[in-house]
Amino acid sequence: MDGGVCHSPPVDPDVHRELEATLAARRELGPAHDPELVAGFLERIEKEIDRRVDERLAHRQGGRHGGIGPQIGVFVPIFLFAGIFGHALGIAAAAAALVVVFLVSELRR
Repeated sequence: MDGGVCHSPPVDPDVHRELEATLAARRELGPAHDPELVAGFLERIEKEIDRRVDERLAHRQGGRHGGIGPQIGVFVPIFLFAGIFGHALGIAAAAAALVVVFLVSELRR
């Protein structure tokens, strides 16, 4: 942190909108609906990740893979939600998902 300002990596605008919508729903519905809200958010993010992976695979012609940077950027809000709503178990699940994405990415090289 620099002078009290947090510098975080940029978040995809679509992911940011999904996160804002989920947080607004949580404020409206209350914490009793956390499991459903988190599950819905993670499902939408998972679909977006799948879409991006499919898109990259379709465009890739055997060239060198671009790394895992974009995948990590998607996992930032997932880890935030996991920590807020799922606590340690949620963070462990998000970390496991990140490992799977990384391994798949590496195996496809």
